[in-house]
Amino acid sequence: MHGETQANRLASLMQKHKSLPSYELTLPLVTVRSSSLDNLEVDDVLLMGLEALECILLNNDIVYAHVIPVRKKRSVMMEVLNVVKRQVSTTRRKEHEVLKLSFGTVQSRIVEVGHTIDVSQMDLETVSLMRKEKQIATASLVNLDGKIAVKVDKVEKNG
Repeated sequence: MHGETQANRLASLMQKHKSLPSYELTLPLVTVRSSSLDNLEVDDVLLMGLEALECILLNNDIVYAHVIPVRKKRSVMMEVLNVVKRQVSTTRRKEHEVLKLSFGTVQSRIVEVGHTIDVSQMDLETVSLMRKEKQIATASLVNLDGKIAVKVDKVEKNG
């Protein structure tokens, strides 16, 4: 009984304690035809046009910063290139949608130019394809003629 009381107290304290801000680490947002997303299949390839891995930090449809991977000692970090804080534009034509390619969530108190965020625990070769905040597929980063592309590994059944 005493252990349960301590656990409840700790849970209460943690809920009151403000955690670090969270950001979603994604590839740059892309606009895709809705019909292409409806017909997405395993082994489909999405060309990103990136020669090097560049990512963005998102929070509540706001792009906070552009980041790139860097090696520091034995860890993989994301270094902030610039801070933008701009709303994601969703004003697209009806037949197009914004597709988010997410690596997952990172936390950082500081988002300033030159600051690094540890992402060594993340798999930076696998992304989740998100359509209107719903995961529709899982994909892998591939190199296609020296450019970064995304190859679909699994399509969600109800995506």
